[in-house]
This record gives sequence, C-alpha cells and structure tokens, in this order.
Amino acid sequence: MMARAIIVGFLLLIYCINNISASVIRNISTDKSALLAFKAQITNDPNEILSKNWTQQGTTVCSWIGVSRSTKHQRVVALNLKSLRLGGSVPKEIGNLSFLSFLEIGNNTFIGEIPNEVGFLKKLKYLSLQMNNLTGQIPQSLGFLPRLELLDLSENDLFGNVPLSIFNVSSLKLIDLGFNDLTGTLPNDMCSNLPLLQSLFMAHNHLVGELPSGLDKCTQLKYLSLSYNRFTGNLPRDMWNMSKLEDMFLGWNNLSERRYVFNAWLRLP
Repeated sequence: MMARAIIVGFLLLIYCINNISASVIRNISTDKSALLAFKAQITNDPNEILSKNWTQQGTTVCSWIGVSRSTKHQRVVALNLKSLRLGGSVPKEIGNLSFLSFLEIGNNTFIGEIPNEVGFLKKLKYLSLQMNNLTGQIPQSLGFLPRLELLDLSENDLFGNVPLSIFNVSSLKLIDLGFNDLTGTLPNDMCSNLPLLQSLFMAHNHLVGELPSGLDKCTQLKYLSLSYNRFTGNLPRDMWNMSKLEDMFLGWNNLSERRYVFNAWLRLP
C-alpha cells in the first residue's frame, strides 16, 4: 500500500508540473501574440526598433526592446515605447496582456481610437498615451481599472465628454486630459471617490458650465489646471478648504473677475 501511495503521489506531481509548465507556456504565448499584433499595426518605425528586434524566431519576449516580464509569473508586466517615433494604431489585442501594470507609448504618432480592451487590464497602474494623434472618445472602460494610479491622455485629438466612470477610480493620483477637444461639464461629485488624487490637468479643452462645487473632497490635490476652457460663474467657496493646493490655473475661461486669495497661487489672466 505504501509503495502504491508513493507511485500515485509521484504521478500526481508529474501531472501538476506538466500542467503548470503548459500553463506558463500558454500564457507566454498569449502575451507574445498580443505584442506581435501590436507590432503588426505599426506603420512607421524609422529606427527599425520593433521590425528588427520583435521577431518570432531567435529571441524571447523578455529580450524585446521596451518589454519587461515578471520573474514570478513569467508574464509581461510593462511595455515602454515612449519617444521611439513609432506610428500606427493600438490594436484591441493589447487587452490580452492581462498582467500588464505599466503602459507607456507617449510622444509617438499613434492614430485611431483607444481600444475599449485597454479596460481589460485590471492590473494596470500606469497608463500614458500622451503626445500622439489619437482620436475618438475616451472609453468608459478606462473607469474599470481598479489599480490605476496615473492616467495621461494629454496632447491628442480626443473629443466628447469626460467619462464619469473615470471619477470612480479611487486609486488615481494623477489625471491629465489636457490639450484635447473634450466637451461637456464636470460633475459636482467628481472628487467624491478620488481620495488620493494629487494632480488634475484638463486645460486647453472646450469644457463648459460652472466649476465643480465639490473639489475640496479631493483632499490630497496639489495641482489643478483648468485654464483655456469655457467655464463660467464664480469660484466655488469650498475651494477655500483645499489646504494642500499649491498651484491652480484657471485663466482664459469666462469666470467672474473677482479674485480669491488663499493657500495657493491663483492664476487668472
């Protein structure tokens, strides 16, 4: 009986090892396929970085430029392609990089819309698509990233309203949507679920209406930039309660001429 138990235990161990190995290989294959789909959408690579380095034969994913992989799970956790002069579009397969926590493709010339599938990246903490030529509306799905700390979509051609879902991502510390073509109003309760937010930049858009009355609920806010929009009315009185605010830029709107002075620099024209 003892010998039989040992044999059964040994066979179970081999079975588990084989299943784990197959799972790791399958997951790595999924990540590799997603990255190759990303490469396939690149139409401009003047330095031939991806065309020569991201290859199916002779290299592993962890050796590809801009790609980082975790040693624990053997999955892609970071993609950093900032300032590589790349052009193309972002494919929906990006959402298959399920362990990705860092995505930086800023300062390139990507076009097209931000795929909804970015919202599948539940481990994502850092998302920077700034300084591209992305268009379309900001996907609501970006508001379903429970670990997101930085969201930078500035200096693109995005239009439409700011998705309300973004204001429910309680982990956010920085939101930068400046230099786009965003319209609509900002909700009064936008800060109700942003206890960690330190920086909010939405300058150079076409936002309208009065300034939100609940900005003081962003208790950690240090930097606020809403200049070059079409805001009207007076400054909400609860702004006096923003004790950690260091810089505030509200110029070039249609706000009241009255100046308020408190524990921040108030930049009006």
